[in-house]
Amino acid sequence: MQSLLRFFKVLANESRLKMLGILASRECSVEELATLLQLKEPTVSHHLNKLKELNLVKMHPEGNTHLYQLDGEALQGK
Repeated sequence: MQSLLRFFKVLANESRLKMLGILASRECSVEELATLLQLKEPTVSHHLNKLKELNLVKMHPEGNTHLYQLDGEALQGK
């Protein structure tokens, strides 16, 4: 029950829902998400960390940049 409550608390944030929508269609860096959502980069990083804690997004490095995308497998219940 606690994990379900935590899941809904994380998704109760408008910015995180918007991020998931963007990341469902393409990979983005923190900088790109900040621009698209008109948020500061540290705020985007904070939201991404919350989403990563629930394994809703995954990250991979590309050069000096970290790219994030929705983890579709996590939504299917692996």
